Amino acid sequence: MDYFSLKTAVGESKKRFEGRKVREAGQSSFESAALSFGKEDNVLLSIAPSRPGLFILQEKPSFEGISSPFAEILAARIRGSTLASIFMPESGERIVFFNFRSGWPEKAGEEVSLVLEVMGRHSNLALLEEGRIVQPLKSVPAEKSPRRPFLPGTRWEPPPPRPGIPPEKIKAADLLEMHDPSNPDAAETLVRIVKGLSPFTAKQVLLRAGGGEPPAIAHAIRDMLHSADGKDGWLFSPRTGSKVRLCPFEPLLREEKEGTVKSFEPFSAASSAWLDTDPAGPGKPLDENTRLAEDLGRIEKRLQSILSLLDAEKARCQDHEEVRRKAQALLISASRIGQGTPSASLPDPIEPEKMLTIDLDPSISPARNADRLFNVARRLKRGLEGVSKRRIDMEKKLGIVVAAREALLEREDPGPALALFQSGSQTLPKDRETSFKAYKGPGRKHTFGGFTILVGKNAADNERVTFQAARPEDLWLHARDYPGSHVVIISQKKKVPEAVVRHAASLAVENSGARKDTAPEIMVAERKWVRKLKGAAPGKVTVQRFRTIRVRKNDAGKKSQG
Repeated sequence: MDYFSLKTAVGESKKRFEGRKVREAGQSSFESAALSFGKEDNVLLSIAPSRPGLFILQEKPSFEGISSPFAEILAARIRGSTLASIFMPESGERIVFFNFRSGWPEKAGEEVSLVLEVMGRHSNLALLEEGRIVQPLKSVPAEKSPRRPFLPGTRWEPPPPRPGIPPEKIKAADLLEMHDPSNPDAAETLVRIVKGLSPFTAKQVLLRAGGGEPPAIAHAIRDMLHSADGKDGWLFSPRTGSKVRLCPFEPLLREEKEGTVKSFEPFSAASSAWLDTDPAGPGKPLDENTRLAEDLGRIEKRLQSILSLLDAEKARCQDHEEVRRKAQALLISASRIGQGTPSASLPDPIEPEKMLTIDLDPSISPARNADRLFNVARRLKRGLEGVSKRRIDMEKKLGIVVAAREALLEREDPGPALALFQSGSQTLPKDRETSFKAYKGPGRKHTFGGFTILVGKNAADNERVTFQAARPEDLWLHARDYPGSHVVIISQKKKVPEAVVRHAASLAVENSGARKDTAPEIMVAERKWVRKLKGAAPGKVTVQRFRTIRVRKNDAGKKSQG
């Protein structure tokens, strides 16, 4: 979204949502969060590099299957609160603030904010309290952004100002250098002069100005800006006598008949429809490139989290020299300190003018305390070396993942991503926290809500899924009275949420003869109650104990998120 589009969406959001209570809040994908105010009143806040911005949706997004610190904190702090205000703090900058008042009586007066930064692949979203970041959707460590780290506990600072003049302040004198109407680069020049203008909107400005003098261009910018009030998805061009798009919703605004433009009222209809053209939009199946990008985004986020932990450990280990000095000071003065002393203040052996405060274990002698500190110093020094090596390893992995993801998003080239997943540990060193190996077991692997779900591909594969991959305590699902895939939820001896069971049930419907049934019955049983029929063909089983659930037709066919 450019500045014009975002301002339009913010204007309509103010009218529709200010003063209303948030019914539900959470992550709808790894690169977006959503606020639900009612059945047809929902706001999607996207930081996806290919489509960042604020979108007003007619359909409620799904909050299931996304588990992260951001999702948990957002739901805990925003759900039930009232949206007090929504605004853009600076003209020409694509930053939006959402301020909320607590809905709980015991927390009356407490305020929390969401800040959305729309900056292409650098877009981000964060929950703020008293000017500090409580939790970002995407953490950015200091090593990656020295001037502006984006981490919990850091004070939120606005991004560096973009070059150009805000659209509200543009004057004809500012546009003199691009006066030549025949200049083929006039739109690019306009983008450089006017802050927050996209190339597409710049072309619409020039079209509206009709190739006139700078005053006509400045007037067109002001007219377009004033009309960004959320009423329409298009403008009327006096020059051509046709409707002109105000904002860059290119894929949908053209009707089937070439040369005409589709009208959207209110503007949110254009916003929602434009988002729905994305295969990764709400309720849409993911294409292979989008799925790969989400997998890489999830891995990138995990690697960044590991790097943050390593940074904290590195800071702790860097104290090894100070601990060694304390041990030396204590050893030098051990004879003058009586046993049972809880602490001592002694001169630094290297810098005598500096005093060191040393906590002691009163139950042992000062000499033994010194030995303990020497051991701690040695462990910290070894730990620092190990952390440094591990950090280099993690940065290497992160660099490969980021490069593969950028190739997907910017060049639509899946080659590096496919090579990364197929090569596994050959491309990336083995690591306890992350595994990049492609799944090669029985069935098709899905993930939902933190659980692995396996779906049999055929009769022989059904048997492998049920009797090889599944353990006795895992859940087994099958469409009752229909031929189809065996579906298994790997529970790892944990209670499986009903949302995960229903998602697996929709997979059972989708991969069976029940897919045309309006409300098919799905059997759910622990795998230990599933028995193979003696002498029967592969995949033929009997189930001794089970319960059934019904899946509505519109619930089936939803793809998994992993």
